[in-house]
Amino acid sequence: MITKNIALNIKTCLSGLSFSFDELILETKTLFENEGIPGFLKLLISFIDNMVVEHWKASDEAKCCSCPHLNRSGLRSKTIITSLGNITFEWTLLKCKNCRATHNPLKEFLGIERSQKHSNEFEKICMEAVAENSFRRSTVGIIKTNENINFNHRSLHRWFMATDSDNISVKHDDLNVVLGDGTGFKRFVSQAKLERTNKIREKTGQKPVEKTNRGEVRVVMGIKNDNSIVPLGAWTSESWKVIGKSIDKVNNPNKKIAPKKVANILVADGEIGLNNGLGILAHHQQRCLWHVPHELKPLMKYQEKAEDEDIKYTLDQVHSIFQLEIPEKDFEAVTIEEKVELNEKIVACELQMKILSEYLEHKGYSKASTYVSNARSNLFTYLKYWMKTGVVTPKVTSKLERLMREIGRRIKKFAFNWSEKGCAKMTRIILKVITDPKSWEAYWDNKMKLSGNIKLSFEGVS
Repeated sequence: MITKNIALNIKTCLSGLSFSFDELILETKTLFENEGIPGFLKLLISFIDNMVVEHWKASDEAKCCSCPHLNRSGLRSKTIITSLGNITFEWTLLKCKNCRATHNPLKEFLGIERSQKHSNEFEKICMEAVAENSFRRSTVGIIKTNENINFNHRSLHRWFMATDSDNISVKHDDLNVVLGDGTGFKRFVSQAKLERTNKIREKTGQKPVEKTNRGEVRVVMGIKNDNSIVPLGAWTSESWKVIGKSIDKVNNPNKKIAPKKVANILVADGEIGLNNGLGILAHHQQRCLWHVPHELKPLMKYQEKAEDEDIKYTLDQVHSIFQLEIPEKDFEAVTIEEKVELNEKIVACELQMKILSEYLEHKGYSKASTYVSNARSNLFTYLKYWMKTGVVTPKVTSKLERLMREIGRRIKKFAFNWSEKGCAKMTRIILKVITDPKSWEAYWDNKMKLSGNIKLSFEGVS
């Protein structure tokens, strides 16, 4: 490893008058933020450029022809936006005397792409900022941290749409639970494009298309055997059926081998499309116990126009049925008699749900009766699975609901008129940042190519 000492020349002008300690600190800070650190980086790049050029000239790094002979061919400059500011630096071009090919040793050495306008470490800062705030506010916030940075929110939006940091792997072999949910968002609908499409359909004798601005983002995440959470993805234009098949296909690529389930239990809110679409991923299904009374009350109040007394009685019955809990003692300490007693309680609770469904049907609340009847079969899967394996699984989707609130805050309160691609990308970035920070950091470490081949140390001040 090459060692090089670099000296910084700092001019200090002190007047005979006194000045405060705070003024001294602010002047030092301004010096290093505005000139010191960017200038130091330019000097380092110049030193590296000279080192790499001499190495290329003395070795056979160039593969342009059978007998390359390289000569210096002038300098080129480039400006790249970094967290230190907009850095403008120069590099040396080499030209082969025999085949006239031009080489750029510094770009290849540092891994700078041809049209790269910003550094990868700055892109990471930007992606984490837009996951928390709008594009405009994120731009203002980043510029406030360093006035030497100059870019606008449109550039930030282009970098966001071009990034591949939102890629999520759906292949897992140690998942215990799969959770799925969806939330709406306002999507952008091009009226001009819609009118052109309808004119063409009208000429061909087809019915016109009516497109609303209501979109839905669908989120799937998993819980591993060690209770850690992993994201499985977010989609906006695909149905639950397509999502389930795509995840299953990745985890079972060989059609000649019998497919394996991705997880043991699917926990969901009871949406029919979700259960049918993601049902192929799990052995069992668990109906979220929080959603049942939460959805049953508005169903009876607004759709069935039920009396308040009937609503209160129904909800009290549901809450009393949901009082079953897993014993607090260790699974090995639970006797056969206790398991039999717990199983009898489960059967009794399912019978109470059936009776409640019949009661609602008798009162004329057919929709509420159907809702309770459909929810009855998968309410106590968490208890049955625990009695069989001793593994505690969630009975509600609370972990996913907290995440959905954060997603909803970003895609509903801070922005609207999303494209389907943009909304899905933003949701996947939020998923990775919150639920899988290790994978997020590992992606950027790999993209920034942190090798440890350069070390900078402070040797003191004299």
